[in-house]
Amino acid sequence: MPNSLFRKEALEANKTKSIGSVALYCPPYRWVIISLTGIVTLATILLCIFGSYTKRETMTGALIPEDGVMDIVAVTTGTVVDLPIREGDSVKKGAALATVSSEIATKYGQTRESIAGQLSLQNDALNQERKNLDTLSAETRRGYENQRRLLEQQLKKLNDIYASRVQQTRLADAQLKKMQMMRDEGYVSNKQVEEQETQRLEAESRAQDVARQQIDLQQQLTRTLQQLREQPINDLNQANDIERRLSELKQTMMENESRRSVVLNAPQNATVASVLIKRGQMVNAGQTLASLLPENATLQARMMVSSRAIGFIVPGQRVVLRYQAYPWQKFGQQYGVVSEVSRVSLSPQEVSVITGNSQVQEQHYVVKVRLDNQFIHAYGQKVKLQPGSGLEADFLIDKRRLYEWVLEPLYALGRSSST
Repeated sequence: MPNSLFRKEALEANKTKSIGSVALYCPPYRWVIISLTGIVTLATILLCIFGSYTKRETMTGALIPEDGVMDIVAVTTGTVVDLPIREGDSVKKGAALATVSSEIATKYGQTRESIAGQLSLQNDALNQERKNLDTLSAETRRGYENQRRLLEQQLKKLNDIYASRVQQTRLADAQLKKMQMMRDEGYVSNKQVEEQETQRLEAESRAQDVARQQIDLQQQLTRTLQQLREQPINDLNQANDIERRLSELKQTMMENESRRSVVLNAPQNATVASVLIKRGQMVNAGQTLASLLPENATLQARMMVSSRAIGFIVPGQRVVLRYQAYPWQKFGQQYGVVSEVSRVSLSPQEVSVITGNSQVQEQHYVVKVRLDNQFIHAYGQKVKLQPGSGLEADFLIDKRRLYEWVLEPLYALGRSSST
């Protein structure tokens, strides 16, 4: 018996069945489909191997000068009486920006103005007194000099008179001695001797009178010389006293003027960025009146970055910028480099003060970006960027191959397992 699984009759019957054998039909463009599928598969594999994706953190911020914006703040409460500036004006250092007056009107008129008038009169009087002091000092010194010369002349004459009186006394004394000898010899009487003695005493008395006059004149001359020596010191003391009173008066005038009106000046050459007040407006102490931009200021972008996104932001990192005033779809994206990252976070209150956004609920870090360009190309020309312009910034956080992003969960799982 043959080794066959089926009987011969069954095989013969199967040859004559009505249904034919299975035929596989392949369309003529099958190789095109196979080729395209292979190309797409290969491209996908190559993209996963060589392609990359950069993770970005998008933040909002604004353009500010590197040296900051100078806010002009009222130092006293009052009324704006003078406002010579307009937005866009260029101002020099020391130029008047605004005048705030705190003048009070009473039934006597403007109080501060009246006080200023009285103080001005006192100042004029003291200045006149200082001028008169110079004239008076010169006249006094001239008088002392004349008195000194006169006393010296008188003293010289008295010295001559005194010498004459002394000589007369000597002669009278010698004559008395002769007459006393002659009286002893009997040539003259006692009466004549007594008369001569009286003359001698009178001559001596006259000499003593002249000596007393000499002493008086010498004392007067000494006092005059002392006054001449003291005169410069006295003049200096009087001048210092007047200067002290003038200084006190000037301080009082300055205090009165500071209460009356305050002139706010530009701290340096700058451009007026904004004027927040108008003439006649009441302002409070500490209120910002205007903002100035330093002359030729270089702009930078400042962003407040939340603590959740600060970890991978470092100086030198590239940043993609999109200015709100210039839609990036039309004017393109701009670029910059992170120049500074604050080491200390700011509280929500501090962030609110800086940005004016009171809805901040978490701490933020300040990130500053140095711009590649201080202008933007618009309609064929360079347009200078304006401070305060809002912007969006994309921080390029992490760049990896696509397959690395796909396999990142596995990498993380492996690291956690090894740990």
